[in-house]
Amino acid sequence: MSGTDLLEDEWLIVRNSGEIPEITYHASLYYLEKDPLGPGLDLGSAQKQHLKEAAVERYQEIILRDIQSENFSKTIYRGVKRTIYNWHRYEAFCARQELECQQFRETISTALLLFIDQGIEAAGKSLPEQFLNCRVDELQKFMKDLGKKKEQLPGDLSCHCLADQETTEGE
Repeated sequence: MSGTDLLEDEWLIVRNSGEIPEITYHASLYYLEKDPLGPGLDLGSAQKQHLKEAAVERYQEIILRDIQSENFSKTIYRGVKRTIYNWHRYEAFCARQELECQQFRETISTALLLFIDQGIEAAGKSLPEQFLNCRVDELQKFMKDLGKKKEQLPGDLSCHCLADQETTEGE
């Protein structure tokens, strides 16, 4: 098998990896370059960039997966809280790899606001009233992390979010 074929196989593995694509990215680099049982390739920066792009695409896919209303009742759905976790993992990966993530930040905020609007419309009908698995303050902080103002969120979301910590601890 040629080095190009091996690289493409690893790209597919990284692109279709699980919840933490960065781990698969590094495992692929190790296998291709340093694993005693691997092919012992000497990857150039363009080849490594190709694998990084696969990890970026996978991160973006899993981040958006959980803020798409059509996924709400599917087994792949994990909710806004997972989107927040995955955003922070993605952002950290991009920082470590010196990649830009600003453009995707816009994509996420647009998708999140659409998801919330659709969720409010469907709440109590095709979705539960409490369709957001995070607290209001977590949602507001996420908006700030995305470079948006919390005022861009629709009105009172408290009935659609998890209760504040004080409330749940006292129950």
